[in-house]
Amino acid sequence: MPQSKALFAEDHPSSTQDDQPAKLHILPGGRRQHKSEMRNARRIPISCQVKIRVTENGETVYGTTKDLSVDGVSLLTDYVPRFGQLLDIHVLPPQGSTIKPLRALVQVRRCVRVENSRSYEIGTIILKIRE
Repeated sequence: MPQSKALFAEDHPSSTQDDQPAKLHILPGGRRQHKSEMRNARRIPISCQVKIRVTENGETVYGTTKDLSVDGVSLLTDYVPRFGQLLDIHVLPPQGSTIKPLRALVQVRRCVRVENSRSYEIGTIILKIRE
């Protein structure tokens, strides 16, 4: 996860030390683990059944989750969405779990075909958690 660098005013050549409290300057920055890694949040692998409803036409398809993070979810399904398309998802918790189902509005950020399969992996960002 990217981290910011902090410099204190004392580290800046233009600052004075006349009984003033130290000023903290935040500089954006940090490095990602790998150049191709664009996610900011840690992903948790989880395989759950998911009901996917296309918001623009009401079509319903089914799939499974691949992983989940605080800001997105990856889905495996036969459906091929457009980039930017909005989907309502209803993720059922694993069998025997006491966790409530997850309902969310997500937006498609990527879609790639899974090798040797008819399925597609859809990467989404979570726009809104629904009750």
